[in-house]
Amino acid sequence: MVMDIKSLVPGQTSLGLNKSEKSKNKRKSGGSSDASASSEDSINITGKASQISQLIQQMKASPAVDLDRTSPIKEKVDDGSYEIEYQQVANKMLDFESSYYK
Repeated sequence: MVMDIKSLVPGQTSLGLNKSEKSKNKRKSGGSSDASASSEDSINITGKASQISQLIQQMKASPAVDLDRTSPIKEKVDDGSYEIEYQQVANKMLDFESSYYK
């Protein structure tokens, strides 16, 4: 069964088949109106959705920059004592590039 997820709205938990689709499905299953014979596909994502929502709120509340890590570097740049470690920068660049070819 193909499900068009683009037409679902937030909070919708079932496929919401219209009457003609339900009758087609009923005919395919032998026309039985027994609850065990006819079933409707559904999905419940409320738990995961709430976890994702909480994580998004935590991310929005946290600062974009970690001042504990950036403050010492900023001070060194401002007073002119920051030294670039060229060998370390080159190695990191090579590591980054090689990670694409593994």
